[in-house]
Amino acid sequence: MTREEALEIAAAAGAEETIGAPEPEIREGWLALARGSTAFWIGAVIVAIAILFGLVSPNNVFVKADNLLTIGLNASQIMLLAIGMTFLIGAAQLDLSIGFSLILASVLSAKTIVALGGTTEQVARGEYPNLALAVTAGIVVAIGAGAGIGLLNGLLVTRLRLNSFIVTLATSGIAYGVALILTSAANVPFVPDQLQSGFGAAKFLGVIPYPLVVALVVAGFFWWVLRRTRFGLRTLAIGSSREAAIRAGIDVDAHLVKLFVLMGALVGVAAVFDLARNASTNVVGHQSDNLAAIAAVVIGGTSLFGGIASVGGSLLGTLIPVMLGNGLVIMRVEPFYQFVAVGVILILAVYFDQRRRERSS
Repeated sequence: MTREEALEIAAAAGAEETIGAPEPEIREGWLALARGSTAFWIGAVIVAIAILFGLVSPNNVFVKADNLLTIGLNASQIMLLAIGMTFLIGAAQLDLSIGFSLILASVLSAKTIVALGGTTEQVARGEYPNLALAVTAGIVVAIGAGAGIGLLNGLLVTRLRLNSFIVTLATSGIAYGVALILTSAANVPFVPDQLQSGFGAAKFLGVIPYPLVVALVVAGFFWWVLRRTRFGLRTLAIGSSREAAIRAGIDVDAHLVKLFVLMGALVGVAAVFDLARNASTNVVGHQSDNLAAIAAVVIGGTSLFGGIASVGGSLLGTLIPVMLGNGLVIMRVEPFYQFVAVGVILILAVYFDQRRRERSS
């Protein structure tokens, strides 16, 4: 992308900063700059949570290395969802269907793996003569199913001119209903344990969980996409001003469909993570995944009103609800309180986002 193209799109989108312009002299001290940084405050909250639970948890188990790695492992799925949500919210869109889409994708993937793994008698005995083929097909099905739901969401939003909130709320029910119909509301049996031992519970160099490694690699790639490519620039231009983006020559509808498909594909990858973590489906889980992802994204500095997005901030924001959930479990607090915590975090995140917009205007 040339500098002239970037200037044209940024100007059309009403960007507050001029691309390529010299930076003004920074007169504030480092402390003042830190106080104005979203990353600084997220880091401060993360440290505060770690200290609090570290002090009150039995034997300070919360801050031990094994538990911190468990937090990272638990956060890996939400990280993937938050990456896709960062792009969508950056374009002033929303996807509330991701939790239920994940359930459907994992169900379809599990059924594919079990069907191709061997005969009914073989898989019931834990034998999978076609394991490699079955797992490969299961991964493709999971990602394809997620991307398919994303495509449906994108087409409904762009072709029928419907609000993404309403569309994805409706497809949430559709996806969950189909999943329950296919499974009779029961988890898919006979998912190979090799998924768990070979990936879900395995560690890179014997230290870092593989799902966390993959999530961080994916995050690094999409950080580059958002910051350095025309695709990322157009995403933020659409979120800043749809009309200005159209005047700049961006095919807004086609781009939004791509964003919803991207979100769906990442949901499919998260579904594979879920199967590998548990060696089973979880048809009654993931009820608050959409809230957790949205909260992480907004906490991380992405504006709920579009035009501003940060993949790195979303990753840091992901840790807050996961750390709270982990700490509550260690303290033997009923898991239902985790829903309350995520809801409170989301309200606070939206409030601070509005305050940030008011200050900038």
